[in-house]
Amino acid sequence: MKKPVVYLGAFGLLMILLIVGCSQATPGSADEPIAGCDGQVYPDPAESPYVLPFPAGEKYETGLTNCSSSYHRAGEPDQYAFDFDMPVGTEFTAVRSGTVYRVVEDQPSNGGGAGNYVVIDHGDGTYALYYHSPQDGIDVAEGDAVEQGDVLGISGRSGLAGYPHLHFIVVDGEPSYPYHGLAITFRNNLPADVVLKSYAEYEAAVP
Repeated sequence: MKKPVVYLGAFGLLMILLIVGCSQATPGSADEPIAGCDGQVYPDPAESPYVLPFPAGEKYETGLTNCSSSYHRAGEPDQYAFDFDMPVGTEFTAVRSGTVYRVVEDQPSNGGGAGNYVVIDHGDGTYALYYHSPQDGIDVAEGDAVEQGDVLGISGRSGLAGYPHLHFIVVDGEPSYPYHGLAITFRNNLPADVVLKSYAEYEAAVP
């Protein structure tokens, strides 16, 4: 018995192409947004106002990132924080323009508590927090205007840091712990993962 011949026509071929295209969409693409551990959706990196907190051409490995473990696990205020493994004394930069809202740099370079940090007010109700600088390791003062890419200070291991790194998070509303972290993307990380993976190396491209 002969098998029936199916004539798809132009419309049928178009539908097949659409189905195949959707089935091959990668997680986190514009066709399939990624949601964080409490349902927040990560914005399209191409439209993100944020860049990595270090200059173009430099590369660093991540430690814990979003929704991972310890202070970064789901349900914690820092579930949307990123750790960048930077040696003591490494300069870190502003991910977005704003005004210096708070500076703490009088804590011991090694010790418990929050340690030394700087908070940048973006002017839209969000704030960027940069943690673990050594004592006197912040290069800006409260009230200073900063542009994206400006040096804010140097990294260290003050506070609850078991090793030198930059702990970074963007929060919505009052930037005092326990704050409300946001799921953000960066527009210049290479490789171009929507969500930075833990223990992976990323280079900052020219924004």
